[in-house]
Amino acid sequence: MATHRRILLALAILLVGGSMGWTSIYGLRLRSEAYRREVVEDLTKFFELPCDVGRIRGRTFSSRAFENVDIWLPDRRGRVFHCKRAIWQERDGDGRKANELELADGVLMLGTDRWVRADYRQVLQSALSHDFERLNLSRIGMERFEISFDRGGLAIHFRETTGIVDLSKPGDGVASLTAYELNGHRISQGVRIHARFLPGNAIAVTEMNLTLPEIPLAVLSTGSAAFGSIRSGRFAGNVQYNTRESDPELWISGDLDDADLGEATQSLPIGPLRGRFSVKVYGARIHEGIVTHLRGHGQLSGLTLAPLASLLRLKSLSGAATLRLDAIDLAEGRINHLAVSGEVSDLALEEWLEPLGSGSATGRLSIRINNLDLQDDRIKAADIELTLKPQEGHAGTVDRALLLNAAQRLLRFTWPAGIPESVLPEKVAYLECGVRLLVADNRLRILGTHGRNSDTVLTVSILGQPLGIVKEQPGMIDLGPWLEKIKERLQAYPPDRLREWLKSGALGP
Repeated sequence: MATHRRILLALAILLVGGSMGWTSIYGLRLRSEAYRREVVEDLTKFFELPCDVGRIRGRTFSSRAFENVDIWLPDRRGRVFHCKRAIWQERDGDGRKANELELADGVLMLGTDRWVRADYRQVLQSALSHDFERLNLSRIGMERFEISFDRGGLAIHFRETTGIVDLSKPGDGVASLTAYELNGHRISQGVRIHARFLPGNAIAVTEMNLTLPEIPLAVLSTGSAAFGSIRSGRFAGNVQYNTRESDPELWISGDLDDADLGEATQSLPIGPLRGRFSVKVYGARIHEGIVTHLRGHGQLSGLTLAPLASLLRLKSLSGAATLRLDAIDLAEGRINHLAVSGEVSDLALEEWLEPLGSGSATGRLSIRINNLDLQDDRIKAADIELTLKPQEGHAGTVDRALLLNAAQRLLRFTWPAGIPESVLPEKVAYLECGVRLLVADNRLRILGTHGRNSDTVLTVSILGQPLGIVKEQPGMIDLGPWLEKIKERLQAYPPDRLREWLKSGALGP
């Protein structure tokens, strides 16, 4: 019996000693300089870019650890990838190989101003143009990564990025990552990054989507084509880059709150405009730097009209507006639906009449838009009130010729026969003037706003007594021909010139 125990003990020592010996040989092989150079050469051939590996060591017979892995642009002009630790794990799953790669503490550079055009194609091909199925690679894990893109004024820098790249389905790669810092701003909820691409011999990134919690817009607006130079306000929502169609496009949806209109319009030829705005965006498409589609609703507050004077060919323009955009649906220059309500106050009537050269009037004009509903380039419905009142402390006046001409053309008013027009002074003192404009399917009805029956348009002072001399008239006015002329003028403007203006002016940094 003792002999048997000695034999078994000797066999155990032999087996353990042999296993430790083979493990030592395996470890020495992985740690050797010759093997490291061999791996570097294989990686360089695989990625077709210069590669370095600082150290290799064995973990188990089915896994290896690589330390300080670097991938460079051609001629080592810039580092594309760095990883302090990469672990290759060979596994069996469902009867087939399902290898995994774990990356930790690294940096991934997607582009800088130092790169030339060919570098982008080289990096994308190196990252995506390989047959991962042939390598039996099913999953890539990433921990504590920095991902950066800094080119053409657009800077996106993610830190503390963690997640996985799923390659388990042949021909379909999905990356799901979460970053907890964006452009130096800590985001406790994290920015979710979702990307889909097609592994294979061609470059085929089909989509990339960022889901953002509410963050200061300044974090996103570093020269971004989506938000331009807007730095005030906050944004929460989604930014999606889509390349499935022939031309890449950017889609945005979410909430933009309390942004500075001046920052958004500072590069406009008529800008900057003063005011604040908020927008709920259901979907906005940006193609070649231009917003081609927009659906949502929003509000403009404290909009100062003075900068619009040159656009309207006026010497000056006073007043301010608060507008509620109750519905917005625009597509490639066409108004599918636009619903507006709001107020425009403290307009000086003299400023609007001066270019007409047909007479003058004094007073302050206010406009209340109860509803303005445009659909398919038509005024589906409108309810707008215009009120003209004398400036406080001064009498309001209107030239007699201007008054009679306007009443005749707009209200089909006819001066009573047998009463000379000279009964009115050359400058008529008015007490109140107002109209209510009702539109249904491009047909306008003009109503009065005051008087005993609320049918009076203009009340003047004759010998110190109020007299309503202009009343509302029955009938409708067809706005179709007038709107058609406006549409023709807009269509006559060269679209290429408009596109260049929008690129260089409206959306410029």
